[in-house]
Amino acid sequence: MMNSSMLLEEICGNSHYDNNSQEKIFKNIVQQLPIPVIIFDKNLLFMAASNRFFDESPLKKENVKIDDHWYKLVPDMPLKWKMIHQRCLQGEEITCEEDPFPREDGSTEWWKWRIKPWYLSSGEIGGIILYVENITGKKEDERSLQRNIRSLEKSNNSLSRFAHICAHDLNQSLRTISLYAQIIQTDYSSSLDPSLKKYMNRMIKTIEQMKNFIRSTLDFSHLKNNKIAITNTCMLEVVNNVVMVLKKEIAQKQALINYKDLPPVHANKDLMTQLVQNLISNSLKYSGSTPPIIDITAVDKGEWVLFAVKDNGMGIEKRYLKKIFCEHTRLNPDDQKGTGVGLTYCNKIIKEHAGKIWASSTLNKGTTIFFLLSKEKIKTPVEKYSTKSHSC
Repeated sequence: MMNSSMLLEEICGNSHYDNNSQEKIFKNIVQQLPIPVIIFDKNLLFMAASNRFFDESPLKKENVKIDDHWYKLVPDMPLKWKMIHQRCLQGEEITCEEDPFPREDGSTEWWKWRIKPWYLSSGEIGGIILYVENITGKKEDERSLQRNIRSLEKSNNSLSRFAHICAHDLNQSLRTISLYAQIIQTDYSSSLDPSLKKYMNRMIKTIEQMKNFIRSTLDFSHLKNNKIAITNTCMLEVVNNVVMVLKKEIAQKQALINYKDLPPVHANKDLMTQLVQNLISNSLKYSGSTPPIIDITAVDKGEWVLFAVKDNGMGIEKRYLKKIFCEHTRLNPDDQKGTGVGLTYCNKIIKEHAGKIWASSTLNKGTTIFFLLSKEKIKTPVEKYSTKSHSC
């Protein structure tokens, strides 16, 4: 634009229109300029305009003639603009990034513009150069985006209230179940079979874990600028708890879960529990007809620990590996089970811990989900590790 402006100013500054040939050359050059520009003399009579100007403007090229007055071409010219024109004829240069232009038909156009005087070789002001850009479409897009944002905020607020109501009701039910379980333990402690006592203890422990799940999920879903509570978390204990919660599913699938010597990490325990539960549940769900074998391992990487959850299930086609951590993407699109939210949530959890999650897979042979977690407060960015990450 600056090159075009300099060229235009040079033309206007050096052209006296002593003959028709010079005027034709001037008009032809202006018409070919790659910017929306229109030129008037000091009496605001039309001299020339670029073709790009007529593409941007509601003015039709065929309706504009040499020496037409600006206000004849635009009869609904606002008083504000007329005052700006006079200021420019006195030597001012004025710029505006966005300006509403009300039309007679009741509509409003939005323009970005720059207006400045041009000079004769004598140094006198010869007229006005106006650079314009019609940004009405852009403003409409912005308004539409703002409406969508407000609508989404309203929807999110409604969902948030609904989630809190559900969480309250679920917690109330869990408290009731836990209370009755504790009453049975207390009132019938002498007559309870030892195995029944063990099951009652497990039930109460599972209820507490579910309550923690609900609380941490709500906290995590509303996490904005607040930081999650991170402590020294024993991953061996986390996996033990998850295996206990999923005991029924594991037994039904005749699955084998192998793990040992899992080190502690710097993480939120409840979120780690949800992460591991999602990963094991996925391996159980997509195991196919073969009894699942799930191996959970960890490798010390200095400040980080590289975890791997490997199964012998259906596997994932390579073309889907980049999408499985994105929202509502199923591991196997032809399989209608599941919503695809689990791995999205895992991705979100790992990102909140400044870690990384990715996958490798062979169709019909199994999938391995890898994720990196820090052993202590992060000092070295995770990007230093060479990983083929497929997270969103």
